[in-house]
Amino acid sequence: MDSPPTYTDLGKAAKDIFSKGYGFGAVKIELKTRSDNGVEFHSTGFSNMDTGKATGNLETKYKITDHSLTISQKWNTDNVLVNEVTVEDKVCLCFLLLFI
Repeated sequence: MDSPPTYTDLGKAAKDIFSKGYGFGAVKIELKTRSDNGVEFHSTGFSNMDTGKATGNLETKYKITDHSLTISQKWNTDNVLVNEVTVEDKVCLCFLLLFI
């Protein structure tokens, strides 16, 4: 006799409490989406109800498949912006620029 099929979304909310954690007195939000031209957006937010402090970040990722290039930017509520360029399966000369 075959085993019954598994449904991964069934009970997902209950499993998320154990895998992602449940914060008492905290509010968490997470958003993932993709635009029509392939830009991925990932945003998270966290608010502590006791202290009133809120934090969050926004990450965008754009892939240029013709050149095996990925450009990502991360920005958080501390006003820190991180840019990253990744080249896969290509040999390239990289120039490191530091702005102080």
